Amino acid sequence: MNRTKIEWTDWTWNPITGCLHGCWYCYAKKLFTRFHRSFEPTFHPERLDEPFRLDMRNRRPRHIRVFVCSVADLFAAWTPVEWRHEVLKVVMNEGLGFIDFQLLTKNPENVLNYHFPENVWVGMTVTNQTEADRMLIHATHIDAKVRFVSFEPLLGMINVEPLIENYDWIIIGKLTGSRKIPLQKEWVENLLDQAERNDIPVFLKNNVGWPEKIQEFPALGGLP
Repeated sequence: MNRTKIEWTDWTWNPITGCLHGCWYCYAKKLFTRFHRSFEPTFHPERLDEPFRLDMRNRRPRHIRVFVCSVADLFAAWTPVEWRHEVLKVVMNEGLGFIDFQLLTKNPENVLNYHFPENVWVGMTVTNQTEADRMLIHATHIDAKVRFVSFEPLLGMINVEPLIENYDWIIIGKLTGSRKIPLQKEWVENLLDQAERNDIPVFLKNNVGWPEKIQEFPALGGLP
């Protein structure tokens, strides 16, 4: 496990690495390529016990947030069910209730058969309107106390009402490392307006460069 600079979490845990989505903006693939590492999906069973090693004696008075598979997609079609189950056995372990496990996927249809404990947050990564139309319809069938959407990188205007009312949190971030699609102020304002109308907390990443700091967390699933 690693401490992370990702602002909405504390640690990243990667018992699986690599991804086949082929997103042209993928920071993880660029990082792996830079260090001459394979980005093919790979299971690391030796990492499964890492969450149990977190030293809680000096922790702050709140839950620790852990982003699971930050450089992979646990629910992708190519992720073997056996790998997924081994990771989820850890995530759902009652002894790890002090951790808020944060899961992100581009394949929410593969999440629907799971029942998650209250400390598991299930989200999806949406970058454009087409992805929003495909993914957000699954919200009411995802059995998790916290359901969220990460609009990162935000690559265009996205309208998500009325589906967004089924979510507990949204994250907004810009494309970094490329000037291909500059972030537009109107795209962010549009999502902020939709979130406000539906009373949804918003976490704006620092890279958005917004004049007002908006870094809220969901009211459910652990302490802010």
